[in-house]
Amino acid sequence: MSAFRSFPAGPQSTEALARLVDGTVHGSARMVAGVAPLEGAPAGALAWCGRATVPGSPAVLLATAPGPGTTIVVRDPLRAFGQILRHLFEEDHPPGVHPGATVHPTAVLGVGVVVHAGCVVGPRVQVGDGTILFPNVTVYADTVVGARCRIHAGAVLGADGFRYAAGPTGPERIPQLGRLVLEDEVEVGANTCVDRAGLGETRIGRGSKLDNLVQVGHNSQLGPAVVLAGQAGLAGSVTVGAGAQVGGQAGIADHRSVGAGARVGAQSGVTQDVPDGETVLGTPAMSARAVRRLWATWRRTARGLVRRG
Repeated sequence: MSAFRSFPAGPQSTEALARLVDGTVHGSARMVAGVAPLEGAPAGALAWCGRATVPGSPAVLLATAPGPGTTIVVRDPLRAFGQILRHLFEEDHPPGVHPGATVHPTAVLGVGVVVHAGCVVGPRVQVGDGTILFPNVTVYADTVVGARCRIHAGAVLGADGFRYAAGPTGPERIPQLGRLVLEDEVEVGANTCVDRAGLGETRIGRGSKLDNLVQVGHNSQLGPAVVLAGQAGLAGSVTVGAGAQVGGQAGIADHRSVGAGARVGAQSGVTQDVPDGETVLGTPAMSARAVRRLWATWRRTARGLVRRG
């Protein structure tokens, strides 16, 4: 299959594309017929690049001074490329419930909701306008899903939290009587699980993005625009502030807080609260500055041992 994807609406001028993304055209104005990866992009293709040095592609989105050929210079090339793709490659998801889906009669679906095959929507669920449930999504009872959300295949929303008490014959289940609330414009990746609360609610803030294979435990509270990368795991009652980012395979212990704008590096283990704006790495997670100093010390020590060895 060719890597070149033509624009459904036909060729577009570089000037029109630049206006769409508040960019500036450098070089000769021309028509662009589609998009392609930068390497090997054919004539008439728009490619994305964040570097200043560009092979001779006909039109390239750049953040800095343009290279050879025609370029559209923008402040944020990746965001601008996404704007163009969303504008010209509209998804086709006809509203409605697929015959192969199961929706409980007490569930309330908003205007333009799409429920694909294999989905199960439980009792008293609310789904906001324009939300898409991709195939095989399960939404447990009493869950609230906001407007314009995208819930990808295999995701499970509102399952019981992992909470047990020690009993004479083994762990005894603690009933989970709360609910899960997803605010507007939340995206949940494939096979991700977000648990309902024991009491009260688990809440995912507006515009938050959860990658594939993410686990969010019961009673957790995510602020707006939080990003959780693939295989990140949040235990119960974790709080994540607005705009925080959690890297892939990172784990956060129960009742911990990650501050607004903080960043948790991939594979980090968070056992203490993370202040607003802080970047942490490692297990146990520490400030990035401290971890880098430790790494430098380890490297020097290792080199010394090798020389003496």
